[in-house]
Amino acid sequence: TVVCMVPWLVMSFWLFMVTYLQHHSDDGKLYTDDTFTFERGAFETVDRDYGKWINRMSHHMMDGHVIHHLFFTKVPHYRLEEATSALVKGMNERGQGDMYKSIDTPHFTQEIVKQFNENWFFIDEKQVVRK
Repeated sequence: TVVCMVPWLVMSFWLFMVTYLQHHSDDGKLYTDDTFTFERGAFETVDRDYGKWINRMSHHMMDGHVIHHLFFTKVPHYRLEEATSALVKGMNERGQGDMYKSIDTPHFTQEIVKQFNENWFFIDEKQVVRK
């Protein structure tokens, strides 16, 4: 069981952690059915920079996550880094750079514990966007 369970547990933790952190941040907003749009939801996801080698080994799926949500049918994984740079540049040129979220997360295990402790079941009413 050790041969099968340990790799499975490591991979499961990694996938859960990456997915959770890409969709949660301290300043994340919650939209009601009346205020949600596809674009708003996509820009609430977070590009997480785990460091050069982890980003590269994961095909930039963590630091190119916003692009994945916006253009998932158009941008293949091997263009995520280039597409993310183009998105950031274009948004900054249009004065919309504040919509894009990128967080350096070199200590990802500490970050997942922090997010669990602070944001797991607690909804700050100030973060809910209502009509």
